[in-house]
This record gives sequence, structure tokens and C-alpha cells, in this order.
Amino acid sequence: MVEVHVIDVHIMAAEERVLCFKRELFEELGVFQGLSLDVEKYLPVVTSPANLLYLDRSDAEQDKRYKQLIPYVLLFCHGSVLRYRRGKGGQEIRLHGLYSLGIGGHISEEDHGLFANDRGYHDGMRRELLEEVAVDKVEDAAIAVINDDSTEVGAVHFGVVHVAHVSNENVAGRRSGIVGPEFIPINEAVKDPSRYESWSRFCVEHLDLLLSKAAAAGVAVAKQVMA
Repeated sequence: MVEVHVIDVHIMAAEERVLCFKRELFEELGVFQGLSLDVEKYLPVVTSPANLLYLDRSDAEQDKRYKQLIPYVLLFCHGSVLRYRRGKGGQEIRLHGLYSLGIGGHISEEDHGLFANDRGYHDGMRRELLEEVAVDKVEDAAIAVINDDSTEVGAVHFGVVHVAHVSNENVAGRRSGIVGPEFIPINEAVKDPSRYESWSRFCVEHLDLLLSKAAAAGVAVAKQVMA
């Protein structure tokens, strides 16, 4: 009889590695708190291949020497904006239960090579958007950046705000982290900023400026921003 030895081998899934840049770069450009419309100053620098690196996500979430680059897309459809709640299925437990207007997420090392040309960041943003919601054609513009060092979450992230217009409201949450996505009138969305996560709160509080800049960039979402 041939003796067979069974070896129990556990193969660990590789940890996600996320796109980051050094905080000292942000400090050189000029640290701000909250939302800045000066996206032209920050975006070309923080998305330059020379300034990017990938870190294990578990390390990046705790290391304040780095900022994780996060596309944050506000979706509009004929005067309404997409809003959802952060569900328990989302990886960031510190945001569970809060309203959000921003769609997007970390750019992982699986997207390596996207930054080889000027369209790299934009391609990465679209990939993240398509992973979150079912959208077809999207017109968008990067119109602001966000930094919130007042929270543990914000201290290790840097957001790029995009305003995007979609032709219809047929979207749905593709991940468990998005609960009850729905388009609501802009006027209703801005009523109570305290119900939102901090990044969305910044956007809600400055939505008129964001939409005005988006319109100037060729992305008009409503004839009238707010009543």
C-alpha cells in the first residue's frame, strides 16, 4: 500500500495595495482643511507617477506619513444628486450609517500602469465608479480636492471631487457598502449637512460653488443650483 501524506496548505489572499503619495508633498503644496477649489494646483502633482507609490492598505490606514488618493464622484441627473448610506459591508467601519454623496474608492495596485499617461487618474476614477454603481455614459470634471485632518479617517486620505452628469437614474449599489442609493432633488440633499460623512458635508456646504465650477468646465447638472 502506498502511504499518502496530506499536507494542509493555507494560501493567504494577497493584501490590497493602495495608491498613495507622501504627506510631505502635500505640505510643500500647502496644507488646507476642508474643501479647496484649487484642484489645478494639487491634482497634477499628486497624480504624477514620480510621486506615487503603493502601500499595503492595513499599513496605509495607520501611517499618517502618507495620503491615500481617493476619487470622490458626485453623480447628478437632471437636477437631482445620488445619495446613499454607508453600509456595514463597507471596509471603512468609521463611516457606517452616515449619508454620502461621493462614489469611488481606493485605487489599487491592480490598476498599475494606468498612470503611464495623462489619462491615468481619470481612467482609475472611472474604474472605481463602475465598480460601485451601474452607470453608462458619464460626463465629468475634477473640480475640487478635500483634506480633513480632524478625523482618523481623513488624516490618511486625500479626496479629488468630481462632478458627473448621467443621462438616467438607473443605478444600483454594486457593493454592500452602498445602501439605498437614490437620486434626490438638490434642494433636499442640502437640508441637513450634519447627517453626512465629513467629505460629503464639505461638498454639501459648498455645493453651489462646486456646481458653478463644474458648469464652467462643461458639466452642467441643473439650470438652477438651489432655490
